[in-house]
Amino acid sequence: MNFPTIQQRYFSNWHDTFVNYVNHMLSVVATLEIQPQATDTDKQGFDALKLMLNSKDVQDVENDLANGVVSHATLEKIDKLNKDLGDIAIDHLDANPLWKQFLKQLYSMKVENDKTAEMLRLKSLHIPVL
Repeated sequence: MNFPTIQQRYFSNWHDTFVNYVNHMLSVVATLEIQPQATDTDKQGFDALKLMLNSKDVQDVENDLANGVVSHATLEKIDKLNKDLGDIAIDHLDANPLWKQFLKQLYSMKVENDKTAEMLRLKSLHIPVL
């Protein structure tokens, strides 16, 4: 009997989680953009989110994870996706510019911490980052 390795299971779970995340975000955007209170500006932001979530970078990450390959480029694409999603959402908030900047910095720190945690998990599982 051939059981998958811990690394194979990790990639499989990571792939599934990433795909579910993207699909869930697309579903949330689709639900919000049809709300009667959605303005034209809101819809422009939702269009930008949909373009990002359907981009080649997202497809590349999905393929890399499906193939059990992680490179610095893969991690950078995930990092950029998360930061850009946050930036678009924050830019469309009706809030004081100073608070928007604070939220962007806070969110950027969260994304960086997530990336660092992922690098530590990969290292602990002896998965090389190419």
